[in-house]
Amino acid sequence: MIVKNPIAQALLMILASGAVFMDYLDTSIVSIALPAISQSTGMSSTGSSWVMTSYLLALGSTLLLFGKIADRTGRHKLIFISGFALFTLSSIFCGLSTSMILLIIFRVVQGIAAAAMVSTSTMLITLHLPLEKQGFATGVIATLGGVALACGPFVGGILTEFISWHWIFFINIPIGIIGIIMSIFLIPKYEKQPSAAEKKPFDVIGAALLAASLIALLAGFELGASDGWSLPIILLIVISPMLMAVFLRRELNHPDPVMSTKLLLSRTIMFSSLCMLLITVVFLGMIYIMPFYLTSNLGYGAALAGIIMLIPPVVNALIGIPAGALTKKFGCMRLCNVAAICQALGMLMIVFSIIISNLPILFIGLGFVGLGTGMNEAPGIRRVNIHAPINLQGSSSGLVFTVMNVGCVIGVALFSIVATIVSDSTVFTNEGVYAACLAGAFVSILAYISSRLARDTIKY
Repeated sequence: MIVKNPIAQALLMILASGAVFMDYLDTSIVSIALPAISQSTGMSSTGSSWVMTSYLLALGSTLLLFGKIADRTGRHKLIFISGFALFTLSSIFCGLSTSMILLIIFRVVQGIAAAAMVSTSTMLITLHLPLEKQGFATGVIATLGGVALACGPFVGGILTEFISWHWIFFINIPIGIIGIIMSIFLIPKYEKQPSAAEKKPFDVIGAALLAASLIALLAGFELGASDGWSLPIILLIVISPMLMAVFLRRELNHPDPVMSTKLLLSRTIMFSSLCMLLITVVFLGMIYIMPFYLTSNLGYGAALAGIIMLIPPVVNALIGIPAGALTKKFGCMRLCNVAAICQALGMLMIVFSIIISNLPILFIGLGFVGLGTGMNEAPGIRRVNIHAPINLQGSSSGLVFTVMNVGCVIGVALFSIVATIVSDSTVFTNEGVYAACLAGAFVSILAYISSRLARDTIKY
């Protein structure tokens, strides 16, 4: 059912964007507060990293599952509201936690709730907004998500230093309450879908294989980046593609797969998803590595480094919404192609600026990376959704945010590995930082190739 009222359309857009914003904010806001959380709960710094890891694992391993359930039942409104409610409730318990174990448990619940919200957020756009407004709305979702991800540490630092680390979770409460109320009144009522799919057996084994493969991959990269690349961690990463191969083989033969073969066998969807993953790898890797360069190598304070690191998300925000609206005029592929080129140029500028110690070029490079990321996100999401059948919008949304979630983890790990190897130390040298950024430029080129290989069959 398409919402006709312009005000309701705008509020629905804000609602979907708010869900993604909350997820992305809670993905990154915790990082800056980990020392305070560790000191407050008496847990070691290494153990406190699970406050972030547990959330990412729960989120990444259930996104596709909730998307599938939404497609199977048609009850995306119920799933979205339930996710919002559980996210808000778990945020309260996270803030009230007095031990690290309790905090990690509630972070897992929070990650599952976020998956329910995010996997159905773009369904609100594709199922309930007019076609001519969907590109703009997707741009709003992508922009706010990118801004939340990059600005999370800044917001978390302010709350932790001037109030308490507990408030990085409590700030979700008013947003969550408003979101629940808006959801009840704005999202059109559930309309019963044909029940043929519901009569087919749910692929429990497939869901378990998918979750296991994603957990192995995400946990491997997270633990490798934080604790070092020991043999057990490397084996964990190696196991992941094996489990994924078994999962994909099963899905191709199952009557009602967790991930539909219509998505698996679509060249456009698969290469578009790969492009988004690679773009996210570069953006998060850069967000991770540059503060080390600014604070340790250039000697800037944390506040000044934080201000400089606002350049990419600010540019991202300025271009993200227009990029979504421009998909109707230029098509998704052209914008994604240009985005990958801009990101590659930005990374090369950062490399050059480090070599010659030139700050203006560094600032321009950071801006180009933000430009490329912002120009890719909305067209990339839109590209996957419009090429997915209307009855698989939940699955396509789950796929989009799963690959972006995986990209976040791989990005931090990749840049950390390259910088560590080249620096030959856990302290990143200039050579290590620009080697990591050079690797990022190469990944951006791969993103461009992936975008070209997608070969869109629908313009917008």
